[in-house]
Amino acid sequence: MALGALSLPLLLGFFLYGQSKAVQARAWTVILGISLRLRTDAEAGQLYRANPALARRYPSEEVFLDRVRAHRAQFLDLPDRAPGADRYECFAGPNGFQASLQGSAGAWATLEVRQNILFEKVPGEGILRLEFSPTKEPNDQERKALRRARAESDWRRYREACNLLASEEGTRALWQQEPGLRRSFPDESALLSFAAEARPFLQPLPASTGLSKVRLHRQAQRTPQGETVRLGHPFPAGTLTLVWSNGQLTGLEFIRR
Repeated sequence: MALGALSLPLLLGFFLYGQSKAVQARAWTVILGISLRLRTDAEAGQLYRANPALARRYPSEEVFLDRVRAHRAQFLDLPDRAPGADRYECFAGPNGFQASLQGSAGAWATLEVRQNILFEKVPGEGILRLEFSPTKEPNDQERKALRRARAESDWRRYREACNLLASEEGTRALWQQEPGLRRSFPDESALLSFAAEARPFLQPLPASTGLSKVRLHRQAQRTPQGETVRLGHPFPAGTLTLVWSNGQLTGLEFIRR
């Protein structure tokens, strides 16, 4: 009895592994079926209505159709067999897969498809994601590397600005280097006054976040006019927030605790 109980997890593992391989083997056939349904607006619209999860990315059927029309020609003639690893990538589990494939003119499509299992029911036909982009979506390892690189870049520009605010001379230099600050401060004296009030509450920052526990609070907002990024660090006496708009430093805020 004990031996039988011990073998159950092993059998379950073999079953899930086999199921994942079976899902991966069928994935390209599923993708071909989806691509066929994107060939006309009527079929693409039906696909959108049959898969409510797509509304997370596309708020209306017309928005979805606009995106499909823009990329339709690139995915009309997919081969019968899955392309090589340079054009196709698929990660499968027991109940679904996520795949990225490259179209004829270089754009990429990313799909996520799942099927119902005992304790999970997927919405509609199970197409949870269908997106197009000019470049391939990075995998988990690449995403982690990109996040680390972005965090270090954010920290570097935040720290450089803080270092300049640490002295009146540095603040004057910041005013000259960052013309975007004129959106928040009418003249140099206003920035000097802000820096003088905040300076006693600021502390030196380490060169890198790698071996320290310091972290930035990052908020990014994308609009048709571009991207606004807010970076804030909680000092003991308050939080200093720097605001970048389309790469330009445009605002400084200090909130006391």
